[in-house]
Amino acid sequence: MSVAASDPSEKIRPELGTVQETMLIPLWARATESQQRSPILCDPKAVEICEAIDFDFAQFRRATMSRVGIALRTLQFDAWIKSFLADHPAGTVVEVGAGLSSRFERLDNGSVRWIDLDLPDSIALRRNFFDESPRRTMLASSVLDEQWLDVAAEAGGPWFVNIEAVLMYLDEPQIRDLFGTIASRLPGAMVAFDTLTSRGLRQQGRHEMKRFFEATFTWSIEDTRAIERWGDQFRCVDRVNLKHVAVRNLDRIPLRLKVISLAMSAFRRRAVNDYWLSLFCLNGQDSAIDG
Repeated sequence: MSVAASDPSEKIRPELGTVQETMLIPLWARATESQQRSPILCDPKAVEICEAIDFDFAQFRRATMSRVGIALRTLQFDAWIKSFLADHPAGTVVEVGAGLSSRFERLDNGSVRWIDLDLPDSIALRRNFFDESPRRTMLASSVLDEQWLDVAAEAGGPWFVNIEAVLMYLDEPQIRDLFGTIASRLPGAMVAFDTLTSRGLRQQGRHEMKRFFEATFTWSIEDTRAIERWGDQFRCVDRVNLKHVAVRNLDRIPLRLKVISLAMSAFRRRAVNDYWLSLFCLNGQDSAIDG
């Protein structure tokens, strides 16, 4: 099922940079998955936004694997944040590269402090659909600019930093510096992120969504547990691929997608292992990060 169309004259045309425009992919995926007969997740806000944006989402209609993969990724990041909030109901969540994410709408418990961080053009678009509140802040800044860390530190901990579909556009020295700074400024922070292996990076041109966008991935890592060797303050808490996520959520996966998952396991085993989701704890110990 496709996202319903509305009057084009009333729609908002996104004016976004090369990387930022990729936010439209997960938006479409969440909206379209929400409209399936047996959806993996329900995100009515994503449906609402899709209907209000002047963009040809119909061109994605055959990208079933991307839609399902993004839905599974969303489930896992949501699950990690839910677990964090169960232990720290008034903690601070930072959504890095927030784009048009409606995670706050899905997970708000009435006491969490939330920071939606993205580049200025992304935040400008986002403000058409979301409002700030005493517990929710939108911040127009690069993740490499320490301004957001000042805001997060002032909000108070404990902290959960969600970095979804961002790190693969950076270089490793930038990521090492970023993780080290988070550990120093937000000690004890939980950090969730996704990564590609070197094979996944090489194969990016074959991705079914690649032909629609110009953005290019630049960073890969074979096993995120290697990040623990960057310094004593980095500890891997969880690490999964999308097959693992599907197994964790079997009760939410309709039969048709279970069949697809089995096919992926049999015929695309290497591809399944090219993309990983990781959860780390950055404990803030003073320890040098090797270059």
